Amino acid sequence: MKAVFKLLGLGQRARSVVSGDEGVRTKLERHQARLVIVARDAAPATRRDFSLLAARYSVPCVEFGTKDELGAAVGKSPRAVLALLEDNLARRVMRLLEASEA
Repeated sequence: MKAVFKLLGLGQRARSVVSGDEGVRTKLERHQARLVIVARDAAPATRRDFSLLAARYSVPCVEFGTKDELGAAVGKSPRAVLALLEDNLARRVMRLLEASEA
């Protein structure tokens, strides 16, 4: 799973990752998000809200990592939710996550 965190870091440096509640909501509403990642240890209400919001905008939503891990991956304080804005980045992260489940 280190590969996923590395990709998130690269995406952050390329400005293809948005983190935090407000930023992710804005990108979803503007149809700019390609994948939403919610921390496994996020509050149940947060997980539910972003799952429903992502579904409303037809964006895949996955639970992955902890708030500390997601924050560290993007070089910020702990983050409960991230949005990936670039198609290729979102596809690569999804492929890695699916491979790890198999």
